[in-house]
Amino acid sequence: MIDERIYYAKPFVRQEIAEFCRGRWVAIHCKAREKDGRPVLVRYLEKKPLVINRPEDIGKIMDRLKALRPRTFYATANIYRDLSTKESALDYYNNVVAKTPTWDIDSHIEQWDWTLKAAEIIIDILMREGVTESVYLKWSGNGVHIHIHEKAFSNDVYREIKPLDLAYGVVEYVLKRARKDIEKISERAPVKPIKVENLMDPQRVFTAPLSLHRELDVACVAFKPDDMSDFDLSWVDPRRPKHNPDWRKFEEGEADELARKAFKEIGPYEMKTGVKRLAEIDQEIKKIISVAKGEKPTPKATYEFSLEKIKFNPAPPPIQGGREFSKGPMEAFLKVEDILSHFALGNISLEHAIKALNYARYAIIPYQNYPQEVIRELDKLYDEAVKLLIRLRTPENVKKWLQERGYRKIMKRLDEFFK
Repeated sequence: MIDERIYYAKPFVRQEIAEFCRGRWVAIHCKAREKDGRPVLVRYLEKKPLVINRPEDIGKIMDRLKALRPRTFYATANIYRDLSTKESALDYYNNVVAKTPTWDIDSHIEQWDWTLKAAEIIIDILMREGVTESVYLKWSGNGVHIHIHEKAFSNDVYREIKPLDLAYGVVEYVLKRARKDIEKISERAPVKPIKVENLMDPQRVFTAPLSLHRELDVACVAFKPDDMSDFDLSWVDPRRPKHNPDWRKFEEGEADELARKAFKEIGPYEMKTGVKRLAEIDQEIKKIISVAKGEKPTPKATYEFSLEKIKFNPAPPPIQGGREFSKGPMEAFLKVEDILSHFALGNISLEHAIKALNYARYAIIPYQNYPQEVIRELDKLYDEAVKLLIRLRTPENVKKWLQERGYRKIMKRLDEFFK
């Protein structure tokens, strides 16, 4: 077993993690567990977003969180202008100045060579699109991440295309051209299916270079496309990781043409968050299941997360701390009702209501131990709730809309209501 304190005391490890995390919102998985068995995830210190700007910050964090036993360092794909407050961290549209396009190839460590075959397909497409100097890979544990350095896109392009739209579009554009060939490799993979997803959403995090995996005793080593033919699992041994610091190299503007082509074909991110995108994801899951040897499909969720089932609660619990999402998805469902009811009662502003919904949607729900199908349905529910607020705009309109759907009966135990 690796001693995390000794490992994260190494100057080279600290330097690489700090370089990647600078300007990003950091998250740390700890070995300490929540009551439901999930690892503790730390995203704030002293009520401020967790940040790492210098190598010495890592030592301070390890000391500060010693009781929780920090294990894995993550950082957002977003590069922020400011991370001084919770509000700035959750301002994904005005406060994000760049974003790192990333393809997440999910596989299994035992079939690492097959995983790299899938990665080669994406790399080849990027090369044909003229993106050669700014691409790097990270072996993340059971799979690999392929990144385009965020500075491969010029400031001119970021002024034309919002960072979220840019990153989502680039990843989707390449996936559309790679998906069939990757599926062929997945069908031949000996251990488990190889899955590649577009995870570019407002708050996606990825493992930092040279971080330890949250469960496996492996280091997240970075390497360039030219290194792929020499890669083997000895590289990820945390006692002597073989890591290429050239992940930080890029050629500014070399991905501009790709960004513009992708945006023209794919369009903005917000157009892809509704039914069409969910249908595409469901189709991919069915294909993956069909090639999964001996695996049974995950049962469909029994929850019905419909906005039409939201009612008016004349005495909603407080927005902060009123729901414990770890108890189950129904707490996340009722959170929508709480926020809408608070707005209808005039307790909070429209801006506050939208921010509260987005905070739960992006900062809490994705990190719960819910089935992925449930998380997708909740994401759709929260998206519809935000659109409802924008459409109705006033507390009076929202209250009328809620009352038309009935009143929430206050019970001593909320879980009894859903039995």
